[in-house]
This record gives sequence, C-alpha cells and structure tokens, in this order.
Amino acid sequence: MVSDPATDAVVRWGSASNTFLVLDPAAFSDYLLPSYFKHRNFASFVRQLNTYGFRKVDTDRWEFAHESFLRGQAHLLPLIVRKKKKAGGGRELCEEGEEVRGTIGDVRRLREEQRGMEEELQAMERRLRAAESRPGQMMAFLAKLADDPGVVLRAMLTKKEELAAAGKGSPPPLEAPAGKRRRIGGAEAAELAQGGGAVPFPFSVLGQVFY
Repeated sequence: MVSDPATDAVVRWGSASNTFLVLDPAAFSDYLLPSYFKHRNFASFVRQLNTYGFRKVDTDRWEFAHESFLRGQAHLLPLIVRKKKKAGGGRELCEEGEEVRGTIGDVRRLREEQRGMEEELQAMERRLRAAESRPGQMMAFLAKLADDPGVVLRAMLTKKEELAAAGKGSPPPLEAPAGKRRRIGGAEAAELAQGGGAVPFPFSVLGQVFY
C-alpha cells in the first residue's frame, strides 16, 4: 500500500524512507482501509499502529515510523509484532477496547445506511406498482364506456342534479330503479351540448363510473 505509486497522493514513504505519511486521511479511510482491514475508521487505524510499536514523528502531519518498517527491507517486517498486554490490563487493553468500540460504531453506521437503502427501494416498488395499475384502470373504464356510451353523460346529469339540490336545500332526486338506465331528454341533452348549464366534471365522478 505504501510502496504503490498509484496511491502516492494518499499515502507514501517519507523523504528518508524510514517513515510513511498519510497525506489524505479521508481518502485513506474511504478507499484504502477497507481493502486491508474490516473497517474504515482512521482513528482505529492509528491505535493499531500504536499497538504494533509505530510512533507519530510529526505533530503537524500524519507521519509514522517503526524501526523495522523501512523502504526496500521487507525482510524486517516479521519483527513488527503486537505489544504484549500488561498484567491486569494497562494502556494496550484500553486501546483495544477503543478499537472495538470504533468497529462497532462502523457496523452500526453501515446497518443504518443499509436500512435507508431498503426503505428507498420499497418506496420505489410501491410507486412502480401504482404506475403499473393505472393502464389497467383506464382499460376497464374504456371497456365499460364501449359497452354503455351514455354512462358518462348520465353521471354528469346525476352530479348536476345533486349540486342543484344541495344549493336549493331540497332533497336529492330519486334514483332510478335498479337495473334500469335513466334516459336523457332532448332538452337536457341540448342544454349540455350548448354549455348553458356547465356541469363540473371532476375526476372523482369519472372514477365512480369505472371503479
């Protein structure tokens, strides 16, 4: 990772080849850490370095060193081992606890992101099902209209009578007996054709026709 020229903008060797620098901690955490570790927590990575004997050599930047971590001397890497725990706990044990807590926090964050993605997918599925049902409803209406062309006009007249009755305070007109269709008189048809008595025709009426 440190020796890869493709990642020099993020992490590279120091000028003396006995240290390494993390130039972009954010990119390092997002793109490089997940490839080598099971987390993307930069603070946890720094704690791991301390656990294996690395030390921070510059207070103004993320530069670390280890006596056995030298450029071109890979044979020294087996000498980099985890520090032994002190009896009864100690600082290393506390650092391990912090590392575990950091990993748990990463897992929780990933679960929340996954839950959000699942909810978004469910919402998309609901919208897709609603869009797929609209052509079927329209086809059902057209089939009913082809079977009975006067159904829309009768619905308009019924709505007009209901609105007129509500405005005058009189009871609504009696409904036609079941199984019989109401015939439209010439005067009513002419009135509708001339637009003299414009009848509101909201979609709710259309919906009642073919529901």
